[in-house]
Amino acid sequence: MLNPTWIAGPTLTADPRSSLQAFSAMLGGQMPLAPRQRFGVVDVRDVASAHLAAMATPDAAGKRYLLLADGPTISWLGVANLLHEHFGELAAKAPTEEVPGDEVTPLVIHNERAKAELRFAPRSAETAIIDTVESMRERGFLG
Repeated sequence: MLNPTWIAGPTLTADPRSSLQAFSAMLGGQMPLAPRQRFGVVDVRDVASAHLAAMATPDAAGKRYLLLADGPTISWLGVANLLHEHFGELAAKAPTEEVPGDEVTPLVIHNERAKAELRFAPRSAETAIIDTVESMRERGFLG
């Protein structure tokens, strides 16, 4: 069983849904403060590749594989910071602060089994996030 974390990356859909709605909310100003949450990010293209690899790997049957980019998990504010850094004025309405509250405990999750048994080679979270917004811009989702 493949268990992707938050899926980002280029879209093939005709309208924004799922994670694209979160990007729209951040970029459109509907998320003025970033929620205090950490999560893994995985590129949709890497999820597709992992599905193909799992189908071609008989020993994968009955096992669970966590799919996420290498490196530390990210927060909503981390996503917003990447948007500001890479998209300038387009990201002017993205949050710059988190909602008040306690710091979130770091999330420790890893993709070692997927890498070892399925040869999972994920793109970076940054690439997935940037390619998501580029795709949304190309499809006219961002006004």
